[in-house]
Amino acid sequence: MRPPKNSFSARLPLAITLIIASFASVIFITSVANKGADYWVVRGSVISGHVITSNDLETVHMNLSKSSALYIDKNFNPIGLIALRTLQDSEVISTSDLGSDIQGQSTSAVPLSVRSVDIAQGLTLGEGVDIYWVSDSNNGEEVVEPVLVLAGAALLSLENTGNSFSGDVGLSIAVEQTQVLRVLSATSVGRLVVIASHV
Repeated sequence: MRPPKNSFSARLPLAITLIIASFASVIFITSVANKGADYWVVRGSVISGHVITSNDLETVHMNLSKSSALYIDKNFNPIGLIALRTLQDSEVISTSDLGSDIQGQSTSAVPLSVRSVDIAQGLTLGEGVDIYWVSDSNNGEEVVEPVLVLAGAALLSLENTGNSFSGDVGLSIAVEQTQVLRVLSATSVGRLVVIASHV
């Protein structure tokens, strides 16, 4: 009668095969993961009209496969470009999110001081606002209809500068350079009223 085969010797080739297969799968998965690239993502939120700086960006390694052409990788320098829409924290920046201008025009950040009662409540950064000029008729002057000075300007900053109900609110808006003088001229007489473009 033949002696029974050692069970350990019988299972050894199978164990070696499984170990080799696991190493091969790890190498394969690693090689697939490394086929991606480093893409620019937003660090914190960025509002429409904001000029991109190095503090706004970081790179993350991703494999975007067929979608890679739609996003900006680290080989392209986006610093100095303008955000064409509001971007959220950790959002990957696409090629259509940034540009050298807004709606074909170079823009400027224009600071304004507006009475707190003349600005809509609940405005958020990046939101579009309409600026109206209103004439004050305190001495019996003829009433003048309000005039729309600027429509759909991106709100860049908003800060309360007064503690009382009638205090001033400081804000900055993104204005096409061709419209800057029009906006500033409206501040010389009367007052400005800021409303949300869309409610």
